[in-house]
Amino acid sequence: IMALLWIAAGLRAQETRGVILGRVLDPSGAPVAGASVTVENVDTGTKLALTTNATGYYEANLLLPGNYRLSAEYTGFKRTVRSGVVLPLNARIEINLTLELGAMTESVSVTAEAPLLDTSTVTSGRIVDNRNVMDLPVVANNTMVLVKLTPGVQTSGVNDYLGPHSNVGASEYWLGGRVGGNEWAIDGVPNNGASRRSAYLPHADTVQEMKVETSNFDASAGHAVGIQVTMMTRAGTNRYHGTLTEQHWQQRWHALSFFTKQLYYRRIAEAEARGDLAEAERLRKEPKQESGRSNNYAATFGGPVRIPKLFDGRNRLFFFVHYQGNKDKVADLPTRLNKTIPTLEDRKGDFSRHLLVDAVRYQLHDPLSVRPDPARPSHYVRDPIPGNIIPASRIVNPAYDFYTKLLPVPNNDPGPGREPLNNFLNISPLVRDYVAYGNRIDLHLSGQHRFFGRWTYNDWINEANDWTYTTMRGLQSGRATRTNLAGTLDWVWTASSSTVLDLAVSANNYREGSRPDVPLRFKPSDVGLPRYLDEKAGAEHILPQMSFDGYETISRNYPSVINFRTLTFKADMTHIRGSHTFKAGFDHRGQFRTGGPDRNTSGNFSFSNFYTRRNDDTFTPAGDLAHSWAAFMMGLPSSLTVATTDTYAMFNPYYAWYLQDNWRLTPKLSLNLGLRLEYELGPRERYNRALAYFDPQPKLPISEAAQAGYARSPVPELAASQFVVQGGSVYAAGAPGRRLWQNELMWLPRLAMAYQLGSKTVIRGGYGLFYDTLNVLNIGPDQTGFTRNTSTTVTTDYGMTWLVGDPRRGIPPMADPFPVRADGTRFDEPTRDKLGLMARAGRGWTYNGLDYRHARQQRWRLGIQRQFGEHIAIEVAYAGTRSARVPLTQTLSALPERFWADGLVRNNEIANNLNANVANPFYIGNFADLRSANPLVYQDMSTQGFFTSRTIRKHQLLRPYPHMNGLSTATAALGKARTDGLEVAFQRRFAQGFDLNVAYTALRLREADYFYNEFDLVPSWRESNDGRPHRLVATGIYQLPFGKGRKWASQGLLSHLLGGFQVAATYEFQPGPLLDWGNLFYYGNLEDIKKGVRTLDRWFNTDNFERVAARGPASFHRRVFPTRISGVRADGANQWNANAQREFRLTEALALQFRVDALNLTNRTQFQAPNTNPYSTDFGRVTSQTNTRNRFIQAQVRLRF
Repeated sequence: IMALLWIAAGLRAQETRGVILGRVLDPSGAPVAGASVTVENVDTGTKLALTTNATGYYEANLLLPGNYRLSAEYTGFKRTVRSGVVLPLNARIEINLTLELGAMTESVSVTAEAPLLDTSTVTSGRIVDNRNVMDLPVVANNTMVLVKLTPGVQTSGVNDYLGPHSNVGASEYWLGGRVGGNEWAIDGVPNNGASRRSAYLPHADTVQEMKVETSNFDASAGHAVGIQVTMMTRAGTNRYHGTLTEQHWQQRWHALSFFTKQLYYRRIAEAEARGDLAEAERLRKEPKQESGRSNNYAATFGGPVRIPKLFDGRNRLFFFVHYQGNKDKVADLPTRLNKTIPTLEDRKGDFSRHLLVDAVRYQLHDPLSVRPDPARPSHYVRDPIPGNIIPASRIVNPAYDFYTKLLPVPNNDPGPGREPLNNFLNISPLVRDYVAYGNRIDLHLSGQHRFFGRWTYNDWINEANDWTYTTMRGLQSGRATRTNLAGTLDWVWTASSSTVLDLAVSANNYREGSRPDVPLRFKPSDVGLPRYLDEKAGAEHILPQMSFDGYETISRNYPSVINFRTLTFKADMTHIRGSHTFKAGFDHRGQFRTGGPDRNTSGNFSFSNFYTRRNDDTFTPAGDLAHSWAAFMMGLPSSLTVATTDTYAMFNPYYAWYLQDNWRLTPKLSLNLGLRLEYELGPRERYNRALAYFDPQPKLPISEAAQAGYARSPVPELAASQFVVQGGSVYAAGAPGRRLWQNELMWLPRLAMAYQLGSKTVIRGGYGLFYDTLNVLNIGPDQTGFTRNTSTTVTTDYGMTWLVGDPRRGIPPMADPFPVRADGTRFDEPTRDKLGLMARAGRGWTYNGLDYRHARQQRWRLGIQRQFGEHIAIEVAYAGTRSARVPLTQTLSALPERFWADGLVRNNEIANNLNANVANPFYIGNFADLRSANPLVYQDMSTQGFFTSRTIRKHQLLRPYPHMNGLSTATAALGKARTDGLEVAFQRRFAQGFDLNVAYTALRLREADYFYNEFDLVPSWRESNDGRPHRLVATGIYQLPFGKGRKWASQGLLSHLLGGFQVAATYEFQPGPLLDWGNLFYYGNLEDIKKGVRTLDRWFNTDNFERVAARGPASFHRRVFPTRISGVRADGANQWNANAQREFRLTEALALQFRVDALNLTNRTQFQAPNTNPYSTDFGRVTSQTNTRNRFIQAQVRLRF
């Protein structure tokens, strides 16, 4: 036994089963040792026989949630029976049994509810019972939505449509500070998918209960810093039971989104204004929104396994099966309504309208007029295009006609003098298909041996954001897919009344990616590109992707599906000795990630203002609109790439052990003392197909030649002796243990106490140390070298000379985007790990460091809970955390502080100086020896503009690691967070047809989570958006007091007419997030920004901001404006959800329910943050709304038997 105690640490914090404990006492209150205690599940008839120890203590472990009857007997005493005990999910409830003197043949029966107060554990959160799971208004019967209604839980406040597939939005809940992630479990085993999300969202009809824990100081809690969310699936009982549910809604039942409504009435007003009354009348008769519908249906059935005349599984063997289907065909999300596409005039080459908005930023310049700038040595300048109109003779892109035909007609023009942003209102269809099914088996072999097994499968396809549906339906839909297959087996062995062992194995395979079909029909040659791109793509061809800065991108990369797999083994033991309950366990998880990224197989072409702005830099401000489309027309991409991509197979194991002592010092005082040990290994890629980290020390093949090249033409700001070229990337094969980051052993002490201050009051407090998990489910590999882009350099001198095509003769680079090179090849083959230290040189890199460490959080809580009457309890608690080692992205190639401008005046001198083109010491001509000494490195360098350009920006040479062209670590363990919160929770347990839960959280949260300037060595503190200063949530269910079994109209006709009604509601309130600001000039008092009446056209005080881009901060101007301003927030959440239900009792065992839910009952619009770019004409304006739906109506019918 002791050996097993020290092997310990499982998933007890995620355990769904509960504990009933207590003492057997004689009439004087003395303990009765050796008394027989029977714990019986009333629903299944299964029994557990125990014997009290020397202190009269008993403990029944690993019990399914449900209704229980307890009995105790001992020679010389009457048998005592306690009924009506309801055991919630993962609860520990104390039931003391007092024996009366008499014969054992006599009995004393007591019926009483379980106590409201938790006097033995220190946790916080909420148990969502089956009544709340089934009856509260939630969209699509998605139980996970109820997580946010727990005290202490933080959310964005955006209440989107979260269907059975929505494991992104339905996982977006966190504790203040949002350090690390959450732990999701179903039936005590992991339900973790990709990127810290839950893998499976069970339908309400399949969930018995759900527990949400925001703090747990038991040593069994681990593997995460965030919320612990545990669900218990429904199980079979001795009675056959089940449900048939259909939930339905129509798109036109819902309220219009704010801006759709605004557009509807604006079009009518415009028609009337121009005297077209017939058109106005026609518009009035049009439906205000597109049609659409959803059907969400489910069936469940459970009971004893029975084979007539052969086997009767009552009291022993039970099953529960479920099936769910969901089909949505609706208009797309509000945040996908607004698209920016070229205007009809733009498509003809007429960009003159843009000059009315900003004659500087939107003035196009002729790429062929480029010449050295006489006013700025080492820079280039271009001439304006007359009238801002591209001549037809210059529209030479071979792909232009094909892609232009894919564009719909703009239908939301903002009008003259305004930027044509969001000029297409997309009401494209969104189609979701979802299916899920599974089975659970419970076997009570004997009082000593209990087993259960479960498997589930679900699959989803989503067709969304298809904004070209009127021109080519299905083209832009990625057809996202999520699939999950999971299973678990569990064995509980009750070795004795004092010792219980639980063993479990589970597997969870989550798959995520996309399966588009329409873009796969096209080959590059179909759009006018060369046929050699068809050959390159082979069977993985797709419509080439075209990206335009400021506009919507057309097409995508070739899709992939990634597998995320978790294999788990756990062992838990409980041993009772005297006043101690020892718990121990072992948890091993194998965490796998296999697949690969989307693949750029057919070409990716990007267009920007690079060729059409006035200067080679941004000395003269230039916009994106107009410029990028003009470049596309002329066939001048700023970037053109195609790739050869490899797959990966990653794995990292996790081990944990714990030992916990629940020590009952006195009947009123208990201590929980625990220690947890976690050991998580850094990941490996099976064949070392990944980069691991950056080593700052090694000398490179280019070091000496580059330093010599710099010495020949140094810049005044940096002596040749200070120009150092060293440090490079390390592949997994060269990393210690072949791991992408190091292993870490973590010690997690836990301490908690609960003291009962009278029969109605308990004080509870605890402290614990928690570490985050770092695993391959959340973090993928860097496969530079194994996945390799071929990137064509179009020009190295801003168009003075062209390396691809000849635009001066009407031959655009797009005509032959990947020409044959000197070595006879067009495309770069993967170099795998042969580039070694040079793999990321010149490319820029943000990497995960070898010293990547698990974020750490200290957590404590002190609270008092008081029971009022039989059904009400109120808890008030202080909760605090201090987090450290939170990973941040830190620039390692930061330009030193001495070079930066300061003040509230634009400094063009510094910007021009640092952006000046100077001799490039990394020019490939300086490395002639590499051609023979290291031809592979030389060839790779020859494909990069960083090395083929004779000039380089001066600031690049003044940075550390200048050869990297930008270097950052994503895992600098410098982040910190601190929270101090007040939590108040009111609970009225369901009684007399009514329950109510209200929770208020006040939170002060500050984080050191960003670098004020890139050269800062430590992060700056600021008020965080990962928690709100106030949050109020409430849920309630009320059965109207009419009908059979209720206060009024309990008989006769009125009972049938008025009976069976119930209403339920949820409420959520919190302020919006603080606005995020860029670096800008402001000439007033920051306090004035939040003054004035807030409107959609002027959300904050826009006075005193510099509104002219040419007078704003230039490049290399240190930050002079804060990232956030206290009190200047976006719109917040203030939402009621409600439903009304009527149940018709057809027979004693059969009921039919009709229900209507109104989500966002008051039809409140929640707006997106206003525009905070002072150079935009929309500065300070709110132009869109969040994904929070306007009033959303759904109807449901459920047959329950």
